[in-house]
This record gives sequence, C-alpha cells and structure tokens, in this order.
Amino acid sequence: MLKQIMIPVAAFAVTVTGASAFNSDMLQGLDVDLTDAQISAFEEAHELQETAREEAKSVLEDAGLDQEKMKEVREAMRGARQEHQEAVQTAIEEGDYDAYLAAVEGTPQADLSEDDFELLQAAQELRESGDREGAQEIMEELGFERPEGGRGGGMKGGRGG
Repeated sequence: MLKQIMIPVAAFAVTVTGASAFNSDMLQGLDVDLTDAQISAFEEAHELQETAREEAKSVLEDAGLDQEKMKEVREAMRGARQEHQEAVQTAIEEGDYDAYLAAVEGTPQADLSEDDFELLQAAQELRESGDREGAQEIMEELGFERPEGGRGGGMKGGRGG
C-alpha cells in the first residue's frame, strides 16, 4: 500500500519542480495570440503550481523523504518500469498471451483480447522488419497512441481499453 502511495507522490514532486521555469514576460514576447485572461490564467496556474510544489516538498520532508531518498525512489521506479517493459516485450516475442496479461495486470492494456494480442505481435514483427508505418497503423487500430515527441505509448479509448 505504501508503495502505491509513494510512487505517485514522488512522481508529483519530481514533475512540479519543472513549473518553476515559468516566466510571464516570455509569454508576452511569444508569437502566440493570447488574451489578457489567458496570460492571467497562466500566471495563476504557475502560482498554484509553486504553492503545491512547496506543500508537496514540505509533506515529503516531514515524512523523512530527503533528496537522497527521492533519488532512491526514482531509481527504483525506473528499474520497475524497465522490468515491466521487459516482461511485456518477452511475452509479445514469445507469443505468451497469459504472460502478457500478467505483465499488464491493472492497466488498460489488460483488456486486450487474444486476437488483438496477435495483432500486437504482428506490429512487433513489422517494426523489427523496418516497417514502422505498418506497425504504427496496427498500434493505432488497437488503441495505442504514441505520445508527442516520445517513445512508447499508452492505450486510449480504442479497442483495447
């Protein structure tokens, strides 16, 4: 239970620290058509993020979670994600639907039918043979979306979830 709570808290604390790079003067200098209300909304959101960041930091510090412990949590999370990805990849490569379901338990991918799992395998084979477009078409058909500028993808409201 503690692990289920700590991971989101740690992720939140890491994520909100990027909010401090906001500069409202930069917004006005951008070539983007923003109303005064939209600029004010950015400023208010930034202030809320700063307040939340400070509160989150305080909660974590009060629980004895210093920078060193947070680094340990991030590294453990990275390791757990890598293990998960490897288990999913191995299940796909070996055509082991049951192992795939075990690896994705509790995620939207767990709703993937056995027929869709076979399509997932076909997408993997296309990707390995260099047909990234064909693989992407299958992935989109299955309801996986590729994040902008990122690798991998998650399920959206498609057939799988």
